[in-house]
Amino acid sequence: MADPDTESVDPGDSAAVRRALERFAGTDAVSERDDGAVVAQFRGVTHVTVRPDGRVETGMPLHEFSGIPDRLVVDHDAGELHVERDGVSYTFRRP
Repeated sequence: MADPDTESVDPGDSAAVRRALERFAGTDAVSERDDGAVVAQFRGVTHVTVRPDGRVETGMPLHEFSGIPDRLVVDHDAGELHVERDGVSYTFRRP
């Protein structure tokens, strides 16, 4: 049985990305820019941005990530977003 607190999202599916980020960060923290990018903004420079082409950009103090993954896996219970491609995973932890 699948864990209801973990979901896999196609980064090119803007509607699914927005729903997942709203659940992950809270609806007030998520917005859509004029270029179609969905942004979850946390305090300071901490953010997750998913562009319409699926490119994911994150910013946190002392590190950032930019790339086009195969999937996003959101573990809502653990407060983690995993950006996965070809067996490699970058983990963004909700502050």
